[in-house]
Parts: sequence; structure tokens; C-alpha cells
Amino acid sequence: MRASNWQKEDLELDGWAVQLRSYAINDQYLAEVEVVSSGVTIARATETIRAEAERQALAKALQRLQASRQTPSGLMVGG
Repeated sequence: MRASNWQKEDLELDGWAVQLRSYAINDQYLAEVEVVSSGVTIARATETIRAEAERQALAKALQRLQASRQTPSGLMVGG
């Protein structure tokens, strides 16, 4: 297996600088969203269509970033 058709894009998602990467392996596209400041991958998705894999990964990332801003006590955290 060899990755091909690499793409990367720097984006802002809910105030966070993130990088969206996507690539193909065989007949599947993989998309990953990474927080630029920490280098942590916070979401991944796999689909047969690149745009759908990217859409799913970004949706998961947004949900996780929004959840990280509030603690159970209601205090705001994060950057």
C-alpha cells in the first residue's frame, strides 16, 4: 500500500489553527485534522470520496474542539 494524492490545507476551526490532510490508499481516502499548536491529531475519517472524508473529519474535529472549551463546572478552558 502506498499513499497518493496528498493534500494539506491550513484552516481555522472554532478559533483553533488546524491542518487538514487527506490522501488516498487504494480506493479509500483518509482525512486527518491536526491542531497546529500541539501537533495532536484530533479527528480522522475514511471514505471512498475525498470531500466526504474531509467533511466527516472536520465535523468530528469541530465537535471535539467545542467540547474541550467547557469543563463540567462550566469553566472555559483551552485557547
